[in-house]
Amino acid sequence: YRGGSKVFKKVGQYFSKKTEAKLIWNKITLHLDNLTKMLDRNPGIVVATLDYLSNFHNSLSSPVLVQEDKSDFISETTIRDGLTQLYLKSVFNFALEKELEKSFRSKNNLSLLMIDIDDFKQVNDNYGHLEGDIALKTIGELINENVRKMDTAARYGGEELAIIVPESKPKEAVLLAQRIRKKISEIKFSGFSVTVSIGVCHSSLDIKSTNDIIDRADKALYEAKQSGKNRVVVYKRTQ
Repeated sequence: YRGGSKVFKKVGQYFSKKTEAKLIWNKITLHLDNLTKMLDRNPGIVVATLDYLSNFHNSLSSPVLVQEDKSDFISETTIRDGLTQLYLKSVFNFALEKELEKSFRSKNNLSLLMIDIDDFKQVNDNYGHLEGDIALKTIGELINENVRKMDTAARYGGEELAIIVPESKPKEAVLLAQRIRKKISEIKFSGFSVTVSIGVCHSSLDIKSTNDIIDRADKALYEAKQSGKNRVVVYKRTQ
């Protein structure tokens, strides 16, 4: 079963609740990412689905098959934002929880970058939503080109983006943030340019949940906006 020409059609039939089905699908797509990193190649959604349902969820029985090219399209459009090609917020939430748990076990550093496009409303107001969409699409492409395979870059909402950076030194995550900020500021759109503000939070012993690390990265982002925009600010405890 290595040809990868077919894939399971009715994964959802095993899960009665919509929320459970969505959770299982997110786990399968992230399992595909893990397999890709381990094998240094993309084995396809077929192998990831078969492996996860057979060996991790133990729920596979009498699968119905469809063409893999159709399933790959479904996979990509289900987990990525259609405009930016960054992961959806639902995937981000699941990935952050997974990476934070891994960080607890391994004691390796985990960093979170929260990114906001400065004065993006003015872009839409002055140049139109089509130009705004072009800017978002271009920024999404740039981010995807600059992150590692193990990183998770997502569209968190509107013009706010996020990058999960596992297993890296804090200074490396900050350098990534600075590189992305600088490259975005150098893009020339039709009559305008944009900048981004970035808040960075590194894992620490007092971070116990995904809400903790998101809240701190958001506070650093707010500080970056308040102190002049187009800059990177790292969260620092005040007490």
